Formats: sequence, structure tokens, C-alpha cells
Amino acid sequence: MPAQIPPESQSIGRARGRLSASSLTTFQRCDKQWFLNYRIGLRGPLSPHQVMGIEVEDAFCSILMNRVPVVSSIEALSDWLNGLVEKHAKDALAKGKATFEDAIWSEGDFDQYFDLDYVSQMLRNGISLQLEEVQACYDAGGGVHEFDIPAPCWDSPPHFTQPEKANSMIAWKDIPHQFSDEITWQDAWEIARPWVKDPRNPEPQRMYHKEKWAAGECDLVLRWDGKTRIVDIKMGDGGGKFASSLPGQLNFYAWLWNETHDSKCHGLEGWYLTNGLRKVVDVNPLSTEEYRKIHDEMKAWSTDNSFPLESPCDGQAGGCYWCSMSQLEYDAPKISMPCEPLSSIPSRVNVKGRLQGEWGPLPNHYGEPVLGAMIKAGEKMVTLEESQPNAYPEMHDAQQDEVVITGALPGVWRRQPRLYLDENSSIEIESDLELTRMGMLRTKANVQGIALSCSKRDGKRADGRPWSMMSFHLWDGERVAEVVAFGSAINGTLLSISPGDEIKVTSAELGWREGLVQLRIDSRTTRIEIKSKP
Repeated sequence: MPAQIPPESQSIGRARGRLSASSLTTFQRCDKQWFLNYRIGLRGPLSPHQVMGIEVEDAFCSILMNRVPVVSSIEALSDWLNGLVEKHAKDALAKGKATFEDAIWSEGDFDQYFDLDYVSQMLRNGISLQLEEVQACYDAGGGVHEFDIPAPCWDSPPHFTQPEKANSMIAWKDIPHQFSDEITWQDAWEIARPWVKDPRNPEPQRMYHKEKWAAGECDLVLRWDGKTRIVDIKMGDGGGKFASSLPGQLNFYAWLWNETHDSKCHGLEGWYLTNGLRKVVDVNPLSTEEYRKIHDEMKAWSTDNSFPLESPCDGQAGGCYWCSMSQLEYDAPKISMPCEPLSSIPSRVNVKGRLQGEWGPLPNHYGEPVLGAMIKAGEKMVTLEESQPNAYPEMHDAQQDEVVITGALPGVWRRQPRLYLDENSSIEIESDLELTRMGMLRTKANVQGIALSCSKRDGKRADGRPWSMMSFHLWDGERVAEVVAFGSAINGTLLSISPGDEIKVTSAELGWREGLVQLRIDSRTTRIEIKSKP
């Protein structure tokens, strides 16, 4: 099936440590770019092309989810489909412009790049590519049209991989297509319609490796001829710096499909909507061992959060932004009490106590499934938790007895101390390492620095409840750390932050992500002050 039950339940963000098509191709293009984007989490300003890439893809998929009326030729079918273009193009343009204008950090002139004619032509080009499939299906006398997960359709209920989590208050149409004895153009359209990401489904629609270290999300899956072809939708014309990444991206999907399905992936294509180019890619994925080796290289990468990099690349690789800022235009801030440099925040501690209790996987604050346990010393009890999914899978293998936990990341959640474990942590019976008393665990930090980036994301969970997350990266002249706020903790001061602002953060909760410090805003105790703007 193209979409599978996610290991995380309605997660706010993707697990950065998991191998994906985008992290893979970024790592292969430039490992420094990968480190800055996926390990530290730095993102550049939102561009009109980033926004419209999503909106145009959604509009095209929405058109493919329609059933067609009775038509006598493929020309009439084409005319009917193209009659839908203007409405979908207007909607995509309006949504994209609103998203771009509402972004707290953006760059570029939206109207300079996108207008109704341009967006409409891209949708027409996509329709033409799909009609080639319909013509082939009709000429072949039909094909396969019954699947465990059918092609999403506005006239049929959406397929939820976790139906128990879906909003049960919404009623969906259920009007099945009636096939004729001899194939018609309506039949050919219905058979050839691909599986697409259903916009009615708020949960992830990805494939997940059984060992949870890799995941990927296809745009289209063609299945009408009994063979599986994976298609990635591109807004460009098949040229530019990113074009060379297409084979690596699609072959990663092919490998993941083969790992997660009984059937094999037979074909790979990139559909470029700017000019209607169909680019066929040879199916030649790497082996599981090779993908695992790349993932292990990522995991073994340094967790030093120094910035700028000592040896940045030339900034010419596709998607590069931060390496080109090797010479920052900002002056390092003068840190004054009660603030301290980021380098002063203790990254690892060793504690001794009695291990007890175990649970999970259960969602953390990101909604990602992690293991948990407790450790007790005297009257002090502290929660243990994986720093991210599968970061310390052997947690529950340890005996429930007196132990020493080494290399734990000290933090706090909801004003309670917490220890995060990752691949650099261990649970031992004995250790000669210096210990920290659990009553003395560090839980807060006061920091000061320059905001390098900022972003905000909103969405809805499958049950209809909204979520929101805002983050910015703080640079103190030597190191950089992510500062995050969720839901009600996002206030007007945070939303007014822009790159270049000097920020003072007091009483931030200490946390960790990818082995790097992450400071979290508590709406009741954390104070944010914008000391100056550039």
C-alpha cells in the first residue's frame, strides 16, 4: 500500500534523524549543507517557489481526484479536465500568496514569479501527462483497478491509515464508479487515476521501513497496468542545480517500496509541470546495506554546534544558503549576566540510581514515539526518555536495579527534570566516571545572541485539533542553538522576531534534539526580550 501506519502519531515535525529522500539527496549533494539543515535545523527564508511547489502539486492532485462525466473522446475528456484548471489555479495562487505573506521570514517578490496564467499552464501540462496514461489504458482495453488502497477520489471516503484517530464527526460521500462491459473513456480515466496524497488526510502518508530508520512519501503511484511506477511531481523544467538529485530521490523511493511491499517497483518518473517534461529514470536503487551505511555516517557526524563552519563549502550546491554565510554580517553580541555562552550549557551528565518502570513507545512533545523509564536516587525521581525515536532502543533491556547512566542529556519538560538518552548514552552496573547528583541536574538556561533564522508552522491533527510551532536559531558569536515554542507559548514578542535581532532569553527550559541543545519556551516562566533590531 502506498501509505502505511506511521510510527509517530500525528507528529508536529519529522524525525530529523530518519533517512528520507530529501536528507539523502542533500547529504549526497553536500554533507555540510545536510549538517546545517538536518542536524542543526537551520532553514533559509521562505521563497515563493517553495510555497507554490506545494500548492501547485496539491492542486494537480486535487484535479486527479475527480471522476469525469460521460465523454465520447479523449479530446472531450481533456476539455472537461482543463475546464477545472482556472478554479484550482486561483485557489493555489491565493493560498500560496497568503502563506508567503503570513510567513515570519520570507524573501522574494511573489507576484514577480507567479500569476494565474503561469499556474494554469503548469496544471494543464500535468493533465496532458496524465492523459497519456489514460490513452494507453484505453488502447490496452483497460487494466487493474482494484487495490487495497484505491486512488483517492472526492466521491469516495478518504483512506485513513489510523481510522480510530480520524475526526468521526465528518461524513464523506460514497459514490462508486460503475464500470461498463466495454471500456469507455470514463472507465479508462478511473482505472488510470494514480494514487495521490489525499489532502483530506492530515496524517503522514509515507512508507516506513520496518526498522523505523527510513521513510519516504511518494507524490503519485501509477498502478493501472499491473506494474508499479512511482512519479515525483516537479514544478521546474528538468534543468537547474536540483535536477541531478532526481535519480537518487526516486531510487530511494523504489528501494523503500521494495522493502515495504510484496510487489516490486517497476518504473520511476519525474513529471515537470513547467514544460510538461516526462523524465524516465532507470530503476537502480542502492542496497539496504548501502543506505544503512549512509544513515550511519549521518548518525556519526559531529554534534558540535559551532557556527560558522570552520571549512564551509563554496555555497554553490543546489539549495545551499548557510555555507554562503561563512562571513556573517552580524557582530557577535556582548553577553552579560545572568546570561551565559551556549558552550557553558552542560551537554552530558552521569547519574546513579535505581532503574524502575518502563513504558512506550509513547508520543513525546513532537508526537514522535519514544521509550521511557524512571530512575530514583533517595527521594528524587527523574524521567528517562529517548531523545528521539529509536535513539536508545535498548532502554528496556536494562535490569531494574541500581545502575549508572552515562552520557545522558539533562533537560526539563513541564518544569520537571528529565534525562534524554541517545546512541552516546549507556546504562551500566558500575562506572568510574564523575557523577552528578540528580537533585543538581541542570534544567534552565539564560542565553543571549543574534537570531539567524525564524519560522512558524501550523496544522491540524487527524482529530481536527490544531497545532502550532515556532522556532528561531540563536547565535552567540561562537555557537548556535534552536529555540522552540509550542501552542500557547507563541506570543507577540516571538512572532515579531526577525533575523538580525539581538535576543535575550531567560529561564528557557533545557532540551536536546539530535544531540544538540534545544531551548524551549515555557509560557509561564520564560522571558523573551528583543534588545535591538538591525
